[in-house]
Amino acid sequence: MIRNLLLGLGLAGCSAAAGETMKASSDEAPVVIELFTSQGCSSCPPADALLEKLAQAGQAEGRPIVALSFHVDYWNDLGWADPFSTHAWTERQQQYSRALGDDRVYTPELVVGGAAGMVGSQGAKVAQAIKAAPKQQPIEATAAWSAASVEISATAPTGADVWVAIWEDAPRTKVTSGENSGEMLLGNRVVRKLERVAVAGKPGTLAVALPATWKAGGAVAFAQRPDRRIIGARVLMR
Repeated sequence: MIRNLLLGLGLAGCSAAAGETMKASSDEAPVVIELFTSQGCSSCPPADALLEKLAQAGQAEGRPIVALSFHVDYWNDLGWADPFSTHAWTERQQQYSRALGDDRVYTPELVVGGAAGMVGSQGAKVAQAIKAAPKQQPIEATAAWSAASVEISATAPTGADVWVAIWEDAPRTKVTSGENSGEMLLGNRVVRKLERVAVAGKPGTLAVALPATWKAGGAVAFAQRPDRRIIGARVLMR
């Protein structure tokens, strides 16, 4: 099943062509894709696996991408409390639902560029949305990493605030109850912090503490308009 999804995204196999595509797209900032998921949802593991492949590839449909995973909390009272979930991510998904004119939230939902939402395991639709997303502009952002913190500096473009999402490449989780009981589930690109660095048209700096218990990860700074559309990004690796 995952192979079919990856074929739909042009990610199956490794070849020089993929590297050539990335080189051709090097003047474009990555498209931000956000998966809203839960360890308590039996439909989510295929979408989690697809997101992991996209994250590793760093590109799809000839375009650079950066993949993020937001674990929502509305499954937590149905048999398994997702250790990476937070209500803030549920609220973020609800904001997208309103902006996109949806009448509900659901998992797994993947949002591309803040402008298109779809079931996160539907590879063909994900590919189409990535291909159709507006070209993303590079934004001015830097990161100074240490063992205990990261300091982000950025200048926001006109009409969009700059946010930073800090992710953890977490270990697999053994789920012992709920719909995925007995499964070992992926935890890559799990967003642990999302903070505003700079307001539209202005520079800003933000220091974020990094708990020692987090596994190695990274960050992406992205510019998001009030209508929820993302117009630019910069990956800030450790």
